[in-house]
Amino acid sequence: MAPLVVQFIEQTFRPDSLLSFGRNADLTLDSDNGYLHRRAGRFRLVGDIWWLENRGSRLRLKMVSSDGSVIDLHAGASSPVLGQSGVVSLVAGPTRYEVGYWLEEPRVPLSSETTRGIQVGADTVTYGTKLTPRELDFVVVLAQGRLTGRGGPLPSHADIADTWGVSRKTVDNTLQRLRSKLRTKDVRFLDSSEMLVEYLVSQGLVTMRDLEWARLGQPDGPQTAAIRPD
Repeated sequence: MAPLVVQFIEQTFRPDSLLSFGRNADLTLDSDNGYLHRRAGRFRLVGDIWWLENRGSRLRLKMVSSDGSVIDLHAGASSPVLGQSGVVSLVAGPTRYEVGYWLEEPRVPLSSETTRGIQVGADTVTYGTKLTPRELDFVVVLAQGRLTGRGGPLPSHADIADTWGVSRKTVDNTLQRLRSKLRTKDVRFLDSSEMLVEYLVSQGLVTMRDLEWARLGQPDGPQTAAIRPD
């Protein structure tokens, strides 16, 4: 588990498993702003993954990671913490607040054998879903920058198609079916490729072992997951 550090102005917190923030919370943003919820949001450790939850009823939280990934959380929604560091911002009345966060060491993903339900807004996502070989082949190309820490723009669907010698339509359809398998219809953070990659990597559904097996860019690659020993 990667220790989480949260900072607001001169206050620094290293929560064990929970940290709320708001007008009257573990981290007090502003005790005099009546527009601010008593507990506007919360960082929560689930398994080995830190999550951000919107605990308010009216305000929205915006999480922006240092690699440029962005997610807006409506009331009641939650998401895995993005990247290794970032900022959570919210606006209450005339005032904007920004809370910084970072993970002190690389996060350890949940085992792909672990299955559990986590509430995302009003929707339940089941973790531990096993990817098909074709899904894994396509996703490992998409996630290679995130897995290696290089970052940068994600490969396009056309790049994935070229890598595996399939049509762009095959890639489009496969990734769309994967999204449908991983989410209920209103879990919006899976709609972008960036959010899909962050989710899959954070939950251990695609790993460095998968990338090493695929041998992308190697003379004897790519190597499909379909022939990988169990």
